[in-house]
Amino acid sequence: MADKSRDISIVVVGGSYAGAAAAKKLADLSKKGYTGLKVTLVDEKSHYFHAIGFPKALVDAKYAAKAFLPFSAFFENGTQHQFINSRLKSITDAHHLELENGQQVYYDYLVLATGGKAPGPINVSATSKDEGLAEIEQLRVGLQDANSVLVIGGGAVGVEVAGFVAATFPQKKVTLVHSGKRLMPTNFRDGVSNGAVAKLGQIGVDVVLNERVELPSDFGHSAHVGHKVLRGISGTEYPSDVQILAVGFKVNSAFLEPLESKTGSLLHIEDGPGFIRVRPTLQLDSDSFPNIFVPGDANDLPMTAKYGFKAEMQGGTAAANIKKLIDAGFDQSFSESEDSAIANAPALGKWSDMVDAIMVPIGPDLGVVQMLKVALGGSGIANFLVRQIKSKDFMLWMRKGYFPNKQQTSGQ
Repeated sequence: MADKSRDISIVVVGGSYAGAAAAKKLADLSKKGYTGLKVTLVDEKSHYFHAIGFPKALVDAKYAAKAFLPFSAFFENGTQHQFINSRLKSITDAHHLELENGQQVYYDYLVLATGGKAPGPINVSATSKDEGLAEIEQLRVGLQDANSVLVIGGGAVGVEVAGFVAATFPQKKVTLVHSGKRLMPTNFRDGVSNGAVAKLGQIGVDVVLNERVELPSDFGHSAHVGHKVLRGISGTEYPSDVQILAVGFKVNSAFLEPLESKTGSLLHIEDGPGFIRVRPTLQLDSDSFPNIFVPGDANDLPMTAKYGFKAEMQGGTAAANIKKLIDAGFDQSFSESEDSAIANAPALGKWSDMVDAIMVPIGPDLGVVQMLKVALGGSGIANFLVRQIKSKDFMLWMRKGYFPNKQQTSGQ
């Protein structure tokens, strides 16, 4: 085994689910004899936002305030690990990247957990807590003043948002329009979809399937407050005072251009969202950059792997593989000779998606669940499980363990 006390620089770009999991596991190695290891977490936002809890944050201002946690509290005091509040500009080579604040950062290992631009308002665009809360508040006030709300997209996010809006504002007309023949991702059983339709109906949501809403070119990737009349491809018109978009996903991969120029090959998929190509080990799909890993929503794994808890699992896989490389001394040989390093690299673990599970709250009291391939869609058991496990705080309590610096957290 290589000397564990040597200097090792690991940079994690993106502090959401995959990045937070990877950064935490790697930073914890400092307590296990890896005394020269330094983890640098980079994020353009000053605060982590618990995006999974957005449906509750949208209707509950107190919860929204708790859903932002400061990255300044991510690492314990007294360590050499650091947080840099900036955006990734470009990856210049196998050991250097450039940030938009002008910093040049060296790395032995890089974790690209940059995620993507999620649909609609779940993608809080603000870079500070105060601005993020104001962004959510603006939409919340719009909902309070509205008579009708249109949610476009019937995946988990759309179902949850429609459910919480309808449960909170029962006097308002809420319509959920979905282009598919059933709600929810198609890898889940029909019982989950049917249960979601039934339970949305219980709280007054009008669900329209097999209908694609034609969005104006200036609609963007967001939610809108203000009366609009949108038309479906069927010709049906959908008037509403607030429109919430819960479809579409886009990945930023422009920072890969220098690496693509060096290799003469694309490291991302040009079509669709622009996902970054990875190998089963979650390494970037290139022999030239075996020290770069891409866990989470930015990679080209199937959409069935793009959930918060699966992103965390991928972050753990990336961290475990980096530890294997560190223990084998890969960073030492890779610095001297890339060919010899790759030839002597240890076998790494492969990401395996063995879990088809989902838990979707539909307001605070209802929900649908699939566990171990068993759908608990329309059952009271599903309602009970959702209430006990998720709908209370969308498991925000689990995230708080990632922010151990209590002094920093108390200041928020």
